[in-house]
Amino acid sequence: MKAHIILSRNFTFEAAHSIDLPDGTDPGYKHLHGHSFSASLMIKGRQEDIDKWLIDFGSLDPVINKIRAKLDHAYLNDIEGLKYSTLENLCAYIFKMAEPMVPGLHGVEISRHTCGQTCKLVMSD
Repeated sequence: MKAHIILSRNFTFEAAHSIDLPDGTDPGYKHLHGHSFSASLMIKGRQEDIDKWLIDFGSLDPVINKIRAKLDHAYLNDIEGLKYSTLENLCAYIFKMAEPMVPGLHGVEISRHTCGQTCKLVMSD
C-alpha cells in the first residue's frame, strides 16, 4: 500500500440562488435565497515523491481569487456553465474551473455549514 499526502486550501464565498425543481419538492427552493459557502481545494501527492513540500499554498491564491471573482456575491443561476445551482453541481463547477490551474488537484469539497450540508468530488485512483 502506498501512502499519499492530501493538502487542503480552504476559502469562503457568499452567493444567492433559486432552484426550480420538479413537483413534489419544497417550493421554498424556488424563492431567491442565499448561503455562506466554505470550499476546499484538495491536492494529492505520493509521499515518496515529496522532497520539501507537495505544493506552495500561496500558489493557490490566484486560483481561489478567480473562483471567488466568479462566485462571491453572485446570483448562481446566472453563472454560465452551471446548469443547476445545487451543491453537487457547484462542487463540480469549481473542480472543472480549478483543475487546469492546479497540478495534482485531487478534489473539491464545498459546504453550507448553516444547513449542515457538504459535497465532496474526488478523483478516483
